[in-house]
Amino acid sequence: MELKMTSKQINLCQVDAATNLQVPDRPCVHTDCTSLSEAALENKRLCRKHFIETCYSRLDEIDELVRQRRLCESVSESLRHFLTECTREVTSEALCAPQLNNLERSRLLHILLFAADLIGRLRRSERVPSLVPVRLINEPEKETWIEDTVTQDLSKHGAMIRCTHPHASGETLALVRLDTGDRAIVRVVWRKQDKFAQHKVAVEILNYSDFWHGRAEMGTHHEAPNAV
Repeated sequence: MELKMTSKQINLCQVDAATNLQVPDRPCVHTDCTSLSEAALENKRLCRKHFIETCYSRLDEIDELVRQRRLCESVSESLRHFLTECTREVTSEALCAPQLNNLERSRLLHILLFAADLIGRLRRSERVPSLVPVRLINEPEKETWIEDTVTQDLSKHGAMIRCTHPHASGETLALVRLDTGDRAIVRVVWRKQDKFAQHKVAVEILNYSDFWHGRAEMGTHHEAPNAV
């Protein structure tokens, strides 16, 4: 039997891009919000206002996690899934919504750029625990100091290191591998002082594509020298 929909019923429907089926409009799930949903995140339908707010809130959380560079593989995969969903919803749903004003459109486009940047940084921030003996040397135009220590975690493009010297974000240092003699220029991207008055420092390697020679992917562990 053929079913026909009235024009009023068609107007009350929207096309689900993933299934290509028409589904009724649903209200925003946000508490006390009476607006209709225009997009979805993590299986929750949201109106335009709350979609934008939720995107920014989650992206800011992910940004902080990436800055700390303490993401295990399962967490990274979960965050990557959200970022992919976020960009898909912005492009397929939110930006296609009727009567977008200039501010809303610019914020949605910024969310796209923000999410794309985080996806790239997330690939670079995945770390595995690995102890590699290293030497930190400050820039030559400053008062020279040298500190021998070990890495705590490795990624393909950086490392987490404990050291006694404080460092400012953006500061550049020389990093020497004591096991191979390889030398790289690194930039401090995150730092935090722990309860033992030591400093946890995340560095990004600027002039090597594979400074750890595959150990960041394999997670090979090395014992720290007794002298450190």
